[in-house]
Amino acid sequence: MIMACALAGMVPSPQAPLAREITALYISAMPTWIYNGFTTDSDGESVQGSDTSPLRMTFGIGLELSLGEKNRLEPNLWVYTQEYAALRDHDKTVPTQIETGSSVGDIANTLGIALSLPWLYTLPWPDHEAWRLSAGGGITLIFRIPLEAIDGSDASPVTEYWIAGRFFYPHLQAAADYRLTDTLEVGAGLEWYIPAYNLWVDNREDTPFLDETMLRFGLRLRHRLGSP
Repeated sequence: MIMACALAGMVPSPQAPLAREITALYISAMPTWIYNGFTTDSDGESVQGSDTSPLRMTFGIGLELSLGEKNRLEPNLWVYTQEYAALRDHDKTVPTQIETGSSVGDIANTLGIALSLPWLYTLPWPDHEAWRLSAGGGITLIFRIPLEAIDGSDASPVTEYWIAGRFFYPHLQAAADYRLTDTLEVGAGLEWYIPAYNLWVDNREDTPFLDETMLRFGLRLRHRLGSP
């Protein structure tokens, strides 16, 4: 009898809210600003081949994993492309453009792949069932994979620069979602990716801590699974 009662206590009530349940799938399209902190050298001279901080379009997919009424995880993946130059006159790889040419160093077009695991908390306002405002943060790994060398370059210097630990990004984010129907939501998000790897990698050039930080902002379309 004691064992039966104990087992019965371990069985969740049918009325209890489900946790760790996939409740939605979503896609995103967001312009992303990438900060280039090495456009001038220590003498104040312009760095040849180093582009101003670029704005790139990113596209992503993700899912919503409920952790209760107010908490959720939103693991997601997003991608973008960007040209990088491994500068010949400096120990640095920087955003550049195809038109720069290989005279400044080896240039490669890269595919950026971001694997992100954010936790989000639903804020108590506004008091309207159609709206949901959220804030949170998480960990993201951003890998730059060379797709092709440009202008007869060797892509390996660009590869070696980015695989040397330069992919670890804690991030913060805020989001607003509006329910159009029982299964469809449209929303906007703002995400800040912080290049924490700059604390420990060997940056021989004089670059700020936030070099290669990213701000991602734009729209999301969410398909809610099951009943709302």
